Order: sequence, then structure tokens, then C-alpha cells
Amino acid sequence: MTDLCFVSAEGGSSFMEELLEVVADAVRSAGGQARTAVGKYPEAGPDTVYVVVPHEYFVISPDADFPTAEQCHRTIGFCVEHPGTSTFERTVSLVRALGAAVDIHADATAELRRRGVRVEHFQLGYTPLWDLWGGDLDSPRDLDVTYLGTAERRRSALLGSYARDLAGLRTRLLTPPHEPMTTARVDFLPGKAKFEHLARSRFLLNLHRERKQTLEWVRTLEAMTNGCVVISETSADIEPLVPGEHLVIARAESLGTVAAALAAEPGRERRLRAAAYDFVRSLDMGPSARMLIEVASSLVRGATAAPQTDVASARRLASTLRSPANALAIDTSSFDVRFAGDRSVRGTASPEGLVASARLRRQVEGARRVASRRWEPATASLAGSADVDVLIVRRTGEADPDELANDLLNGGVAPRKVLVGEDGVHPWPRPRPYDVLLHGTPLGRGLTRNSLLERSTASWLLVLDGGMRASEFLLERLLAASEGADVVHCPVADPVDGLVGALPPEERRLRTLPYLGSGYLVRRSLIDEFGGWNSEVLFEGLEDHLFWRRVAAASRPTALVQQVLLRRLRPDPDSRPMDVDPHRVWAAVDSAL
Repeated sequence: MTDLCFVSAEGGSSFMEELLEVVADAVRSAGGQARTAVGKYPEAGPDTVYVVVPHEYFVISPDADFPTAEQCHRTIGFCVEHPGTSTFERTVSLVRALGAAVDIHADATAELRRRGVRVEHFQLGYTPLWDLWGGDLDSPRDLDVTYLGTAERRRSALLGSYARDLAGLRTRLLTPPHEPMTTARVDFLPGKAKFEHLARSRFLLNLHRERKQTLEWVRTLEAMTNGCVVISETSADIEPLVPGEHLVIARAESLGTVAAALAAEPGRERRLRAAAYDFVRSLDMGPSARMLIEVASSLVRGATAAPQTDVASARRLASTLRSPANALAIDTSSFDVRFAGDRSVRGTASPEGLVASARLRRQVEGARRVASRRWEPATASLAGSADVDVLIVRRTGEADPDELANDLLNGGVAPRKVLVGEDGVHPWPRPRPYDVLLHGTPLGRGLTRNSLLERSTASWLLVLDGGMRASEFLLERLLAASEGADVVHCPVADPVDGLVGALPPEERRLRTLPYLGSGYLVRRSLIDEFGGWNSEVLFEGLEDHLFWRRVAAASRPTALVQQVLLRRLRPDPDSRPMDVDPHRVWAAVDSAL
């Protein structure tokens, strides 16, 4: 009997490993022999045929683990990527070195064949390994809307645009960086945890990555198997699914509106859930599993043509595609609109930058010695009951904070008070429901925020910037997640970058990119322990980055509320030292911790 050995890359995505285990289980159910392995190809027997996901296995595995020519001829490429993505192009190049190939997508199968690749279509279907729901239509679901997909600018912008539609729903958007995910994180759920999450969620939003236009079949089947109704943007390659019966299809820009409307139609939701589950149960992987067994047997018999590309060429290509160990996603957005850490310091520092930075520092330091500062108390008291003070600093290039203050004071849970620092901005005189600190000239966000801190008396601080807008549920949901945490934060919708600040604090990532900023709830005691925010002129614009670096370095407990409860108008700050002399400023960050 042919021995099918499904091999995953060491350090590769747990998603791929899970998928191969599902296929191996289907092969065993069809009467075949199958096993799984991780890392280097196990030693082969006379009837062994390997199965790998080529775009991941060959690129992640080190050169020393690259299979021999004989092993490649005994390997079936299990292809999972759609045309229109860079990973599909990687698949096309690497799969030619293998003895055979199958693909789970009809469109990709057709495109591979058009490019001369010998490939069969493998139809995924129902597997008990995914089903943690069991079809009970009356089982409780405590999440209304979820999303599972790696961060990417187009998708992030769309998710941000749904903020107001989804504000009143219980939402959890999981948007991990586009990197191999090997273990559970707050933004990535492997295996059983993912299926449990889908079994407690009413709706799954589905958006395409890069330029692809076809349905994400694996994600769709996982959701339907667990009773989670799929709401997808317009997709090709959905047959035999029927829109309106098994899932809902709409324009990408409308998914938030559709989810909110469908949440108010429990009868229709129930019908979709039942029909989708029945459909998935009818999808039998047996025929595809038997096809895979036959393809493997033909390789053992030597009944297939030789690979189209020699192994040496494939190894060289894989080496050029391989990222350095522990490489980070390159498309994570910086929180700052101009400065992006390591990406902003390519090349060499310029003498002109040093001069310009020194001039800016002298100007601000001089202004701090002579600038006027005065407080104007609130003209109306709208104090809430939450033990929270809001600190908002508005600088040049940021929108008036009045609407943000009203968002907070009129929310479901209102703060004790709102404190606003107008740093070098001259607002029109008018009644305000908050205390305002007026600086005649710009003195810096860190210094201004520390001045607001002196006037604060609450146990918790909500830290925001001018130009933001808040959901009425912001404070309620941040406080609900605060038990056991020192800092609670949520993504911020940006009109250009999509979602910013959407990842948890990780020291290794923060060393390369200031991807977290304001928009967090923090214990006053932690800020006191840190001695307030950094107010050095050199680090203007990096005050929150330095805060997050200290949080991560000290392993302080944090919570990420995965719903878009804040959005911002894109700020346009005055020139700062890090804009004119990025090399020296970024290099000095470690010394400020």
C-alpha cells in the first residue's frame, strides 16, 4: 500500500499543518495509509510518497532540509493559493520541481494547467476534525461578528470603514501580521481554539487578499462547519454554493451594513446557518482522497513524467525567496503618518539633518522657558461615574477635540472628566464641557500630557490625540477588558493605512517599528511608576512608542479589544526632529528607556 507522508515545515504556519492533517485523515477514511511529519522529510520506504505545501515548505525549510531529486520526484505539491497573490506565483515556480500536484481551488487548478503544470483538483469538504458545533441550531453564540485574516492595507481599510455599522454588535476582528503563525496569540487562534471561536460567532466577514477575486474556501468551510454564517465580498469560484441560501455575497464596502441588518433578522440567519451546515455535510472528500492515493501510486510505479524543473533550480529559487530567521511582516503600518522606524532610516544620516534637528530642539526648548500656559475650567459639568479621566492633546495639524469630547461624555459609560491640552493651537473662545490647558506656542505632546496628568485624579487614564473620534461604546468595552490588565487598547481606523495600532505589544516588533500609539486605557499607577510620558524634544512624536516599549520590556499585562472603536482624521504635524534627522533620533530611542 502506498504510504502517504504529509510533511509540514518546521516553523511554518500551524494553519498549513492543520490542513494537511485534515487531508491525511480523509485519506485514512478512504482506506489509504497516511501519516504526518514536521521538518525534514522522514526516511522513505519503497512505497513512500510525500505531500507538501510547496510555497511554504520549500521557502521556510533550510537548504540542508531540501529534498533530493529522487524525493522531489516522489512528492505531490498540495497547492492552496489563489491566482492574483504573490504566494500563488511562488507556487507556480516551485511546484514544477515535483512529481505531481493537486490544488484545492478550481480557478487555481485551471490557471496552473494554463501555465503547463500537471495538476488535479482536490475538493475539500466536511471533516469531523473541524466540527466542534455538531449542528445544534439552538446553541448560544456570544459573539455577533468576527473576522479571521492576516493584516493587509486594503482589507484593513475596509474593516475600519465598518466601524459605525458594527459599533452596537459584539465584534472580534483577528488581524495578525502576514507571518508564519506557529502558536496561539490574541490575534491568531489555531486548531481547536479557532473552531470554538467560530462555533460561538454568528457571522464571519470574508475579504480577499491582494488582487484575488475568488472565495476563501478553507475559511468558508471552517465557518460553515461550525454554524458561523459567512458574509463575503463578491467572489468568483463559489459553485456549488448558492448565494442567499448558503452564504451572503455583497460589495466589499457594504459588508458592515449587511452584517448589522442580518443581525436583526434571526429567522433568516437561522435558515442560512442550517442550509450551510447541510451543504458542508454533503461535501464528501472521499473521491478527492482516492484521487490523491491514485496519484501517489502512479509516482511509486514510475508512471508519471519527470518533473518540469530540476531540483537545483528550485533550491536556488527557494533560497532567494527565504526570509531571514524571525523576519517580521513588511506591511504592518506605522502609527505615525511620516515616520516608520527602520524603514525611515535607510541610507546614511546627513549633516544637514543634524543641524535641522538641533535648530528645532533649540526653538522648542526656548519656547518652554518663556511660553504662556493657562487653564480654562469647563463651563458645564457633564461628569460621568467611571473612575476614568480622559487626556487629549491637540497639536498643530490635528482637528478640534470638541466632537471627540462629546463622543466620550455622551457615551454609554462616561468618564469622570475630560482634560484637553491645546499645544500651540488657538481655539475660538466658546463654552466647553472640559478643562482646557492653553499653550501659546507648541511645547510638545509629552510635556502637555504630563501637565494634564497633574490635574487628573482618576485611577484610570484614557489617552487620546486630537483629531480622533470615538464610538459611544469605547470606554464601556475598554473597561470590560481591563480586569488583570495594566493597559487596554483597540485598533484605530485611519483613512489611508486602514487599521493602525491593531497588534499586541511585542518588544521585537517595537524595536523596528512604532506601530502602537495613543488610544489606550492605562492605570494611573503605571504612568506614575514610569514617571509620566517622555517629554524630551528629541523624541517628539515618539512619546507613545516609548511608553509601549517600556510596557513590553517589563512584560506588563495588556489587553487588545479587537473592535474598531476609534477612528482618526489623518494628522499633519509640524516638522519634528525625527522627520529631519531620523537616523539619530531612532538610534537614541534605547537610551531613553
